[in-house]
Amino acid sequence: MWVRNRTGNSISLMVNMYLQSRSVKKPRARPGGNFLARPICGRLGLSLVFCLLVISMIPRTAAGQGGSADEYQLKAAMLYNLAQFVEWPASAYPDPQAPILLCILGRDPFGNFLTSTVLKQTVNGRPVLVLHPHDQEVRGCQVLYISSSERKTTAQIFSTLNGSSVLTVGEMTQFAMHGGMIQFSLEDQQVRFDINLDAASRAGLKISSKLLVLSQIVKN
Repeated sequence: MWVRNRTGNSISLMVNMYLQSRSVKKPRARPGGNFLARPICGRLGLSLVFCLLVISMIPRTAAGQGGSADEYQLKAAMLYNLAQFVEWPASAYPDPQAPILLCILGRDPFGNFLTSTVLKQTVNGRPVLVLHPHDQEVRGCQVLYISSSERKTTAQIFSTLNGSSVLTVGEMTQFAMHGGMIQFSLEDQQVRFDINLDAASRAGLKISSKLLVLSQIVKN
């Protein structure tokens, strides 16, 4: 089984169905770049490396959309790209070919942007699969975005994840200070990352210095 989970089999079933229906391919370069992403990155003050990654991931088909759509297609690309700056222990995967499970817990603010972003993409040779797990299944994820809709149960979620190697990501105020690992936000047209490095270290995760230099380190 792809995901070792005693509380349910839906994640394992979805991953197996995915692997049966798709073959892992290297991402193809997208000619011409993304004209929507370029001004967004310029306005938001992303680092050059992170900005280039974000530009390459934002779906070109979203270029005609505006307002909050622009914000969440950017955030979807940011969420995906976080996985490229994190190293998980070998024990986080059931085998070397297992996909990275990018999970959304609670209300999904990304719509189709996140699925479009990760389509046919890989991180360190692993395909990325977007899932919406039940509460009991979150330990099977590699990246867990905890939606603001789960604000009242965040402490319980962190307790459930204790001892796992799940990267927790959120946008809630003081998310990182309360035990989340990465909190990202857009403030005054600037991208901001708050990282709880101690929480990530306890989970056996290593966060790249390339991301840390863009971030504020917080403790809980």
